[in-house]
Amino acid sequence: MEQSKTTDRDHASLESLLLNIKDENSFHELYILLKAPIYGYSLTILKNQEDALDNVQDVFITLYNQIDSYQEGTKPMNWIFTITKNKALSKIRKRKNTIELEDNTFSFSNEEDQLFFKVLMEQLKEEERTIILLHLLWGFKHREIAEILDSKVSTILSKYNRAIKKLKEMGASK
Repeated sequence: MEQSKTTDRDHASLESLLLNIKDENSFHELYILLKAPIYGYSLTILKNQEDALDNVQDVFITLYNQIDSYQEGTKPMNWIFTITKNKALSKIRKRKNTIELEDNTFSFSNEEDQLFFKVLMEQLKEEERTIILLHLLWGFKHREIAEILDSKVSTILSKYNRAIKKLKEMGASK
């Protein structure tokens, strides 16, 4: 299921898998569908591949153990990504040290461009960085990002455009 093409039927089938997570086949299918988006979102927050992989595991354990707290009929991806975000932020609070932007997320022609990109992204607010990476790297539509971040589409669009403008202005002064 591609994130940019979610439909009500996709939500219903995802919800069905989620509600049957204690079944081994449902768990496996849910894992196959969600491991990449959960990893990607975790990576945008944690900036570290190992931490992001750990977070994926923590999220699936939480989904399995906390399925009773899911409200049937709501959008499952919102619930899943809220858990993902909360688990990642909890890891950051526990770590209490500086987080570097992940080197392997984008490919660059040289080290100077890679370092420049890292510096630019670090200048953005955390939410701006998350919005840009969810949209550009993972292909989420702005309305989907709004759902994930529990915000209005207009707010997400505004923050996205403001962040892109900041990046362009900082890039022009290179």
